[in-house]
Amino acid sequence: MMRLRRIAMFYLALFPASVFADAQDLAIGSSVERHLPGDEQFMQWTRDAERLATQQGDEMAMRETVVPMPETIKLQNVVPPIHFESGVAEVPSSTITNLRAALESVRDKQNVRLHLVGHADDQPLSPRLARMYGDNEGLSRERAGQVAELFQKTLELPAEAISFEWAGDSKPIAGNETASGRAQNRRVEVEVWYDEMKDTSVTEEVLVKNDIRQVKVCRVETVCKMRYLEGHQHRARVRNLVAPLHYDEASVDVTPEFVGQVQRTLEHLADKQHVVVKFIGYTDNTALASREERIYGDQETLSKARARRVALAIEEQLQLPSESVDSEGHGTDRALASNDTQQGRAMNRRVEVEFWYDDSLQELPDEPQMCPGDPGAELVTRVYDSPRGELKPVMLDQGTPVFPPGYLDKVKLALADVADKTNPRVRFVG
Repeated sequence: MMRLRRIAMFYLALFPASVFADAQDLAIGSSVERHLPGDEQFMQWTRDAERLATQQGDEMAMRETVVPMPETIKLQNVVPPIHFESGVAEVPSSTITNLRAALESVRDKQNVRLHLVGHADDQPLSPRLARMYGDNEGLSRERAGQVAELFQKTLELPAEAISFEWAGDSKPIAGNETASGRAQNRRVEVEVWYDEMKDTSVTEEVLVKNDIRQVKVCRVETVCKMRYLEGHQHRARVRNLVAPLHYDEASVDVTPEFVGQVQRTLEHLADKQHVVVKFIGYTDNTALASREERIYGDQETLSKARARRVALAIEEQLQLPSESVDSEGHGTDRALASNDTQQGRAMNRRVEVEFWYDDSLQELPDEPQMCPGDPGAELVTRVYDSPRGELKPVMLDQGTPVFPPGYLDKVKLALADVADKTNPRVRFVG
């Protein structure tokens, strides 16, 4: 400022006063840089400037929450066991009356159903019964089915409200050396099951909102912060870790090998969160026998019952919480082979196993991204079910993959089917 002042005085000294007679004051141009006065009050553009300095906003956080989870309550000895004499089942009328009253007492409960378990003694069957049932296990199965059919008809129960299993002579309650002991072992036990919602503390990922208002915008650009739809979780599904459990036309045999495979897989997934093992039942297209048709109605309901039977067996043998086990049935859908042959039908009668868990790899990025092209568009990854059937697993021989004949051709055809879709790709799960 001192230098400017000296220059101004120098010009005044050179020119006479008459030169400045016509001088005019002009407004400061918009491009001129000015100092603002220090005594003027200015509007604050944010409520709390320090909050912006930390760039706070909506975020996902892990929180302990209490959620209701179903727990299966099993009422035993509701009515005395139903005994049968060497092939003849007897159901007293008092049992029907007491059972109806027991069901009425839990009428307000969720998912009420009857579960029957057939038992037999260890005595060899007569030639006539052996031709009909094969052995004591088959006899106990028949008796449990008879009682199930009777209860369903008498108590007017829907098909999904009754189930039965059989144990043959493997679980005696008395010695088989005496007639009275054998009479006690020939029985059908009746249980009443229902579900109760229990508050369970779990760790869940929740959206923590942090609203920031009154922010000065210097540049406007439309971006989106992608989130999962309300009620949708980012879960991973793993299939083909456990070979499907095939069953015959009459029953499902949950083998120790199958239980061991499920247990080992759960041990491998121990570091995952909220693991659920899901059993999916399938059937062939053979018409149901008269009794099965009366109880289940169709193949889809039968497949649900088979899957539920396996789920309950795994839950009991591995002592899993009920919320960690799920089941469903799809009837004759997704056949693996033709139902025209006995071998093909045997392959289609199966219970597949899936494992679901929270997948941290499917986290959405926290920073905003460019929005989808269409307003309200949703990006969904779908698994393509080829009409040519599922691809067979690729086996490894000392670390080298061995592709079945025609495998690569099937992959090419499947990719060609979805060539018009966005980002088609092949995913391998080891």
